[in-house]
Amino acid sequence: MFIDFDTHAPAPRGSWTALPDDEALLLWSLRRLVVAWPGSPAVEAALLRRWGGDATGVLQLLRCWLAALGHRARGSLTVGDPACARLLPDEAAMLRALRHPAGAGVALAGRCRDADALVPLAAALNLFMRPRGAAPAAASRR
Repeated sequence: MFIDFDTHAPAPRGSWTALPDDEALLLWSLRRLVVAWPGSPAVEAALLRRWGGDATGVLQLLRCWLAALGHRARGSLTVGDPACARLLPDEAAMLRALRHPAGAGVALAGRCRDADALVPLAAALNLFMRPRGAAPAAASRR
């Protein structure tokens, strides 16, 4: 279940809230970081709750991911408000790149210049994603 960490109430299920828990949390965190750059206490608390001691690393990777996307973007990338119920096309492309890092260049090709350069960041963030019901990512997987 995805929780809006500001209100501690369950978010309504919709197209993006049906994502696996880690993907939903990463998307929510990316949205919050766009609104509250360079950081948000709510994001830090959510990441700490999920990834414990690895939370700072996840937060730094998310910041690097957003900065790299911004520098390589061919135009404006659309990111929804943290409370937006829809998964927007640019967000879906970002999640595809994170889900399948080897194909990150293809997923972001029309949106970013030299999208293949984003593969290492996508691969690093992918280590923290897991399917629903799978065991949490271990620090030794890095």
